[in-house]
Formats: sequence, C-alpha cells, structure tokens
Amino acid sequence: MYELGFTVVDFLASFQFIAGSVLFFYPSTTELGTWLFLVGSVFFGVKPSIRLIREFHLMWLGDADVLAERATE
Repeated sequence: MYELGFTVVDFLASFQFIAGSVLFFYPSTTELGTWLFLVGSVFFGVKPSIRLIREFHLMWLGDADVLAERATE
C-alpha cells in the first residue's frame, strides 16, 4: 500500500506541475497555474513523508533486514 500511495502522490504532483505549466502560457490563467504549482509542491512534500512512515512501520514490524537492504542500494 505504501508503494501505491507513493506512486499516486508522484503522479498527482507531476500532473499538477504539467497543468500549471500549461496555464502559465495564458495571462488569464496564471493565478490558477500558480495554485497548481503550490499543490504539486505539497504533493512532492508528501512523498518523503510516506516513505518515512513506511520505514517506521517496517521497523515496528521487525523488518530491519528490508531497511538494511535499502540502505546499501
């Protein structure tokens, strides 16, 4: 579920930035484009939060081996 959440957030952030970029081409939609950039930035901030929660969950479950393997990648 964590990886699915990470992928969904990544997709939403990318979509927000693409839509915001397109809206910057037109002066009448620049404000909306700015808001989409802000929302995309928030989604990019959520990504490491999901990963951190996942790692704490793995530690709580006792899956230290999984964390150790990821540290050596």
